[in-house]
Amino acid sequence: MLSIRPLLVIVLLIGALLCAGCTQPATEGSPTATPVPASSWAMSMHVPFAPIPVTSQGGENIAYELELFPAGNGTLVPERVEVLDPATGTVLYSAEGAVLAALYHPATVPPPTAEELRNGTSKLAHPRISLWFTVNRDAVPDRLVHRVTLSRTESGLPPLTVTGGEVAVRKDQEPVVIGPPFHGPGWVAMETTSPFTHHFSAQITLDGVTRVPQRYAQDWIYVDPGTGDMVSGNASLARNYFGFGKEIYAVANGTVADALDGLPDIETIYSAPPATFATAAGNYVILDMGNGKYACYARMVQGSVRVKKGDSVKEGDLLGLMGNSGNSDLPHLHFQVVEGTPMFLGAEGYPHEYRSFEVMGAINETCAIDASLRPGATMADLWGGAREFATFFDEATPRGNSLPENWDIVRFG
Repeated sequence: MLSIRPLLVIVLLIGALLCAGCTQPATEGSPTATPVPASSWAMSMHVPFAPIPVTSQGGENIAYELELFPAGNGTLVPERVEVLDPATGTVLYSAEGAVLAALYHPATVPPPTAEELRNGTSKLAHPRISLWFTVNRDAVPDRLVHRVTLSRTESGLPPLTVTGGEVAVRKDQEPVVIGPPFHGPGWVAMETTSPFTHHFSAQITLDGVTRVPQRYAQDWIYVDPGTGDMVSGNASLARNYFGFGKEIYAVANGTVADALDGLPDIETIYSAPPATFATAAGNYVILDMGNGKYACYARMVQGSVRVKKGDSVKEGDLLGLMGNSGNSDLPHLHFQVVEGTPMFLGAEGYPHEYRSFEVMGAINETCAIDASLRPGATMADLWGGAREFATFFDEATPRGNSLPENWDIVRFG
């Protein structure tokens, strides 16, 4: 669930990201940088999970992680990362400064233990950079290569540029196309199609493999499609939110791979107890859609889960009700698709696209930030005043086989 402080970071970074993320001619970095091959003594790099393009209004989204391996016991200090199309030399994306700082995940000090890496941890044995950018639909490259400039200021040396981490874009795989998890208008897509979300930044290691289970996830919140309000009455109480108790539906035909009910609803917003691997998702359903793909629904109301493990369901069947259980700040549905294993945190996130929806409005980030920075403002004040930053369009825009953009307000059929 996205809190308002990360929202502020996003806004501060938008200007830099728009400049840094544009396609541009290849450059050689700063004049004093010393280019070296990836097999040099300084560092090697690779992409653990190759990206699969996924469509949204902004273009084809390319999302993945670049893992860095310093030679010896040296500490890496990246000051710039560039993604290039090796066929043309074009720089597809670059980041430095505050943008890179938000995308860079340093190795944990002290490093995670063997037991932690086996049993589950967010600690990292090696540094990573989260990369999410868009390209035109007719310009998806076949391969990507990376150029990382390392700072050596503390050693009194000029920057060092390392090139490597070449990877094929998985054009041979396609996102899972799914139906709607809800019916009707007023659904806000949060924490999606952006590198600056807790979903995309969450690196989870389990059984010795570091994955990003929530890479393509959304947090869905409900707003009144007429007023833009999210809550009536005391905005500190979860049950007062209009989304609490809303019906959640199967996005595909399949078999229930796992389900959990019985965890308590969190009565007040932003008061979730510390999460564990067992309780993080709250009350949930995991649906096996076939071909090793699983749809994962989290945060359901206690006692509302309508299915059990082994049940067969059809697209559109009722699964449960939207609630505020588990690691939740306020009532919403956390939805993700994973590959290989029916787990929220122990599988790799897989891209999905919704078959059909209409974009009927958007959340205005600037207005939300202004509201959050008012003297004495609380989270209850922010969400209780949601109509201030919910904008509805005169005419909805139909979308098909696509992800919604971050902060879109959509209508499902």
